[in-house]
Amino acid sequence: MSKYAKIENNVVNSVIICEDSQISLFEGTFIKVTTDTYDAYVGYSYNQESNKFISLKPYDSWVLGEDFKWHSPLGDAPTSGDFEWNEEDQEWNELVPGVLKDKTHRWDEELEEWVPLS
Repeated sequence: MSKYAKIENNVVNSVIICEDSQISLFEGTFIKVTTDTYDAYVGYSYNQESNKFISLKPYDSWVLGEDFKWHSPLGDAPTSGDFEWNEEDQEWNELVPGVLKDKTHRWDEELEEWVPLS
């Protein structure tokens, strides 16, 4: 059994699982999902030139890299700790239990301290 994504206007419409010999029974354009066409999941859109599925753009400021993954203007999040992207301030905010989860403070690199969100 293989997984196939139905593509309409380069957008994934649905995903089905069937035998390779049965895919011709379905109407429409289907792309076989393989380790070459996706990373961890079938994305929202499909790029025919690269033969890759692409996820939804997470934030307006992010750009699609040559690796067909979305990247923030500052690059990937720091690897030490849990971070989330703050689109308004264009920065990574560290998630600290009891502090940032309730959106009360952010880390200020210049002051090297937590400051209240305004």
